Amino acid sequence: MLISTNAIVLKTIPYGDSSIISHLFTENWGKITVIAKGAWRKKKTTGPLLVPMNHIHLQYYHKNSRDIQILKDAGLIHQFSILRSDLDRIILGQAVVESLNRSTLENNSFPILYRLVWRVLDKMNHTDVNLWMVFAFFLYQLSLRLGFMPNIKTCYQCKSTFSHASIDDRTGELICHDCSPRSKLSLNKNSLIFLQKLENLHLDDIRPGMNNAIEMYNTIRFLEIFACIHLEGMNKVRSLDMVHKLVKLQ
Repeated sequence: MLISTNAIVLKTIPYGDSSIISHLFTENWGKITVIAKGAWRKKKTTGPLLVPMNHIHLQYYHKNSRDIQILKDAGLIHQFSILRSDLDRIILGQAVVESLNRSTLENNSFPILYRLVWRVLDKMNHTDVNLWMVFAFFLYQLSLRLGFMPNIKTCYQCKSTFSHASIDDRTGELICHDCSPRSKLSLNKNSLIFLQKLENLHLDDIRPGMNNAIEMYNTIRFLEIFACIHLEGMNKVRSLDMVHKLVKLQ
C-alpha cells in the first residue's frame, strides 16, 4: 500500500554504501521506520532531506508484515535554517526530536504529538524567542500527552501545600523540604510559579525575556527527571546531557 503523509525526521542511520534508514514521526501514522535505498547515489535527492529536525512530505510503501517500510520519494516542507544556526538551538532541537523518538512506540497514530513537535521546532526557528522556555513547554507537554504529570501544588508524601519543593529521586515527584531535606534539586517559590504557568501556557504566548534563567533551568531539570522516571526510553536521550552542559554555561 502506498501511503502519503508529512513527517518530522527524528533519526537517520547510514545503511550500506548509499542507503539510509530513517526514523520519522508522521502526521497520520505516528512513528515509522523507512529505508531510502540508494539515497546518496548521484541524481538522488532524498539523502539531504532525511536529516533530523527536517519537516518533510513523503510517500512510502507500507506492509504490516515488515518493520522497515520502503521510501518511494520525499520533498522538503521546512528545513528550520535558523534552528541550525547556533549550537544552543541545535542541541535543544536535537533534544526535542530525540526525546520524541525514545518515548514513543512505532505505528501508533498520535497527531497531537506530531503537531506539538512541529510547532515547537517552528517556534525555536524564530530569532525573537526564549528557547529555554519553549523547551520547558515541550517537556511539560510531552509528559502530559503521554499520560504523566506531577502534582505541582502539594507534597507528594504529606500532601501539605508548599512554597518551596524538592524532587524525590525515586518517584520524580515534588515533595516538601520536611519530607526530603537532602534532595539534590530544589525549586523555590518562583520556580514553582513558573512550573504552574506551564499548565495554561500557549506556545504563541512565549516571548523573549520571560522568567529568570535559574528558575527556568531548575524547572527544566525537574521536568527531565520526571520524564526519565515515567517515560520509558527517556533516560537514553543522550542530547539531554548536552542540554545540562549548556545550562552550566548560561
